[in-house]
Amino acid sequence: MSIKEGFYKVAQSNGSYVTATFFNPCTLEEYSKCVRDYDYADCSRDDDELYYMDIDKNAERAWKHHNGEILWGDEVKVVKGRKVPVGTIANVKAIYPYHDRYGRWVCDYAYLDNGMKTNVNNLVRM
Repeated sequence: MSIKEGFYKVAQSNGSYVTATFFNPCTLEEYSKCVRDYDYADCSRDDDELYYMDIDKNAERAWKHHNGEILWGDEVKVVKGRKVPVGTIANVKAIYPYHDRYGRWVCDYAYLDNGMKTNVNNLVRM
């Protein structure tokens, strides 16, 4: 079975019940579908065409923007924080995770093109 017209594959989960997420950048609709279920030996729920389909990078970026994520290359404005002045407008050069001394993820830091860095939660996309 193929996907609906205008939809692109933007994400795929892992595990014994694998689902793929499809997104239409024109209508901003999304849906998920089971593409592989390892719990059933008869392969009745497997869809190899959709399972092996590549993720469309342009649609994935549009989907992440639609869900409010800040990505590299975005023009952002600082709305809170202490180290970067509020109101600063810059482009995101990179986003890296910050871990504490025990290796636990704490937050994601955005490195800006003006040489400063701040938590992604302190930013809004312009």
